[in-house]
Amino acid sequence: MAAKKAPRRREARQHPPAPRISGDDLLKRAMGIARMGYWQAATADSPNFWISPELAAMYEMKTDDGAVPILTVRGRYLAESRPIIAHAYEQCWRTGETYAVHGRFQRRCGEIIDYMVHGEAERDEDGGIRRVSGIVRDVSEEMRAMRRMAESEQRLADFVATASDWCWESDSEHRLLPHAIHDGSFSAIQMVAAGGKPRWELSFLPEDRDAMAAHRADMEAHRPFHDFTYSVTGADGSCVTIRSSGKPNFDASGVFLGYRGTASDISKLRRTEDMLDRRTSALREAHRLGKIGTWSYRLGDRQVAWAPEVFALLGLDPETFDTTHQNILACFLDDGAARVVEMQRSVIRTRRTETVDVQVGHADGSVSDLALTCKAELADGRVLGLIGTIQDVTERKHAQRQLEHLAYSDPLTGLANRALFKRELAALIDFCFRNGTNGSLLLIDLDRFKEVNDSLGHAAGDELLTRVALLLRQELGPRAFVARLGGDEFAILPERHASGENVIELADRIIARLSGPIDLSEGEAFIGATVGIANLPDNGGSVDIAMRNADLALYMAKEAGRGRAMVFEPAYAVAVEQRLDLGRHLRHAVEEGALNAHYQAQVDLSTRRVIGFEALLRWTHPERGPISPAEFIPIAESSGLIVDLGLWVLREACRQGRTWLDAGLPARTVSVNVSPAQFWNMDFETAVSAVLWETGLPPDLLCLELTESLFVDHSEQRISRTLTALSALGVRLALDDFGSGYSSIGYLTRLPFDRLKVDRSFVDGIATKPEKRKLLGGIIALSRGLGMTVVAEGAERAAEVDVLADLGCDIVQGFVFARPVTPDMAPVIAASIERERGMRTMTVAPGNDDEALIGAATIGV
Repeated sequence: MAAKKAPRRREARQHPPAPRISGDDLLKRAMGIARMGYWQAATADSPNFWISPELAAMYEMKTDDGAVPILTVRGRYLAESRPIIAHAYEQCWRTGETYAVHGRFQRRCGEIIDYMVHGEAERDEDGGIRRVSGIVRDVSEEMRAMRRMAESEQRLADFVATASDWCWESDSEHRLLPHAIHDGSFSAIQMVAAGGKPRWELSFLPEDRDAMAAHRADMEAHRPFHDFTYSVTGADGSCVTIRSSGKPNFDASGVFLGYRGTASDISKLRRTEDMLDRRTSALREAHRLGKIGTWSYRLGDRQVAWAPEVFALLGLDPETFDTTHQNILACFLDDGAARVVEMQRSVIRTRRTETVDVQVGHADGSVSDLALTCKAELADGRVLGLIGTIQDVTERKHAQRQLEHLAYSDPLTGLANRALFKRELAALIDFCFRNGTNGSLLLIDLDRFKEVNDSLGHAAGDELLTRVALLLRQELGPRAFVARLGGDEFAILPERHASGENVIELADRIIARLSGPIDLSEGEAFIGATVGIANLPDNGGSVDIAMRNADLALYMAKEAGRGRAMVFEPAYAVAVEQRLDLGRHLRHAVEEGALNAHYQAQVDLSTRRVIGFEALLRWTHPERGPISPAEFIPIAESSGLIVDLGLWVLREACRQGRTWLDAGLPARTVSVNVSPAQFWNMDFETAVSAVLWETGLPPDLLCLELTESLFVDHSEQRISRTLTALSALGVRLALDDFGSGYSSIGYLTRLPFDRLKVDRSFVDGIATKPEKRKLLGGIIALSRGLGMTVVAEGAERAAEVDVLADLGCDIVQGFVFARPVTPDMAPVIAASIERERGMRTMTVAPGNDDEALIGAATIGV
């Protein structure tokens, strides 16, 4: 036999050895993964300390040898973090105490980063501190997670705190754990809340014994249960009825831990049910005692046969009342007679028993509700007549109306709620279609209601809504249908035959009534109203369409300036969609940095030198091209985007001012317009301080221009506090568009304004209109007396500049010197103005688009 071949041995594949990584490289990788850097300080009094490259990158600093000034680093931390970090550092040098403190650091882009700063002292052989070193770790993700968790826990706590139900737990022995129950003033409910016992050991009512035994069996078998109801009595005699649901809770290994569930106090519901049961029993008893009257009628007879109880139910005298069919039908109110006749015809035709509810009026003015039941009397298959009963159901109907009132009324104002309003609106639209008539829907939104809530509190806001409801009832009378849809929004359905003109007059009357002072317990409230109108059925063939179109008209009225009424036009839907689309593109432009700032020169009349520029916002739409600020600024204001736009212009203007300084150009102020929304929706003082620090612009070269509209929506105390803080920073403050709106000399005397900008309407035509010169001269004299610099904007002609110079105006801004230009052209324009000393002006044709933009926006256009 041939020898077997030995199996071939597979040679092991040789792998090259893994490259060795140095300890320094490993440390750098570890520090990068951990988002940390290292620092070291050699002496306690050294102004510098050494930082590792990783920490330099975290701090956005460049250093050749690692040394950076300590104060420079601390300056980048937010104000509240600086003393904490400094104290811990100094304490470590004094006592050697190791520390770990949290600080919030601001990057150059404005982003806030959370850092954890650790420090530890190193001692020499004698125990003295020879250096302090440590690490800085980026804990932003952890802090964000903690904040999200805190917010989530707070939301859950808020939900639990405001819910009418409560959550409960029991241990493995089914003992209830203590828990909080809101509004639990009775000992019965407190006994349940105290816990410590199984539910079946509480003082429950004897009639619940069997149900409690079955419940105990469920829990001991670890079965979930739903809507278990029982009643508990307290030592003070109180009794509470509780409905509870729960499910068993097990750990990962299947060990039973107890129950978790929810419960609610249904005592009031139980009492209400008991009351309804008693009323039902009373009605049955009334029926048994003969309080239901019977009647009969033979076809062809002249009269209807009534039992004596029927006369009593209807309050009629059997001696004088003739029970003919015609007389009986005359007793029923509204359309009751027609419905009774229709029911009788239906019974004769179908031979079914039917019932109809009708109302009758009594001699004393009272009204009773009756249930009239009718059945055919048959003989040999023929209908001989009708028989039936009349029952007084006034109490039941009253209870139903009460329940309907609760279901369809606003609990705060007593007006109809949204559900009832929609039902009434549907009925009105149907009435208009069936009868070929017209109707109207008015949606009313209160102006400045939020300010009342914020300044006087929600109780005052509720009182204001109640007062508005009363004013609307008084103004409109009982025939109009008034509802509160929610928040500060009301709806009105006027009388059904009102013409379009009358509806406009009605809306104007409502606006006038709500625009005056409204007395509240906490003082007077000054609000207003805006109204959107949809004509029916032309602008609303259904409830949803009518509501949408009235809402669009309301939106357009708000955009037009509030405090007015507008009737829906089909073009509104297109306009709103265009505005929404423009708003979306504008938000993308802010996020992507697609905005630009132009600058218009401000010229000192005494020296004919350019002393500053006003920053004006420009936006080029990716499809439509340049968009007028007069078009996109109102959209930004209504959408809340104005705050981001205002902050962008502020930062861009300060950055540009610093760039001009670094280029060796003369120090000139940059003026930035401020929107009232920036005061209301952000910490404006802190934002300005942060931008100045970030850009390095000297505070005295920033001028913030505030329009008088700011004083309409804010308390003077808040304005004064913010403006005083800004003035303390060194920032200049100008009151813009003076005289165009809510001018008050009091603002000038009480608030720290440096400049007063006269509205362009006072400048236009002063060369030919003496009355304007007198008025402007008075404004300039007033400003001089208050020590303020006067800036006139909108000058377009050399003659106007000459008059302004004669009147003593300090600074002029307008097309007569320069248009708004790009940042690179601004210094060129300034040099040209100063070189020519104002001898040559630019001719501007009336109606130029740039002219229309001056003063059109709160953040500068």
